[in-house]
Amino acid sequence: MFPWNLNGNLQEYIKQFTNVKPNEVEDFIKKILSSHVPFQSSPQTDVKSREQKPSTLTNKEPTKNPTSAQHKNEPIEIKVFESHEDVFVHFPLNNKNDIKAGKIFYNSNQLILKDIPNIGDKHKVLLPAIVQQRGAKINYKNGILQIKIPKADDLQFTEIDLNL
Repeated sequence: MFPWNLNGNLQEYIKQFTNVKPNEVEDFIKKILSSHVPFQSSPQTDVKSREQKPSTLTNKEPTKNPTSAQHKNEPIEIKVFESHEDVFVHFPLNNKNDIKAGKIFYNSNQLILKDIPNIGDKHKVLLPAIVQQRGAKINYKNGILQIKIPKADDLQFTEIDLNL
């Protein structure tokens, strides 16, 4: 395990590493990292990705057909928060009639807005808590659509065996 436990002379072992050039070590590390890490960022791409971060966090799905790609989708600001009993999702809606063309789906941890506010839009929102399958309500007031979903009271616990 340690170099002094190896069969042979310790001086020969040290000589192997004294002749290594820093460029060779750097190239070796880059080669190993590129083969094991799927994307290796450079400082230039880090700056670009930092500049693009706000636009990538818009909760939008990529468009798949070319007709909807021509229609420029503006990102909407979706606010998600929870109280002791409910999870609330707020987002701006210019016209109350915009919701009639769309659909809202949800499961225990995710909400999907389809064709809201524009036809072809799809927004996925992760919910901060597990919610019930029934009992969601919507309310439109002052240009804000509020979705209120009751939290689920999941009191089932599973014990983890601590024997190693």
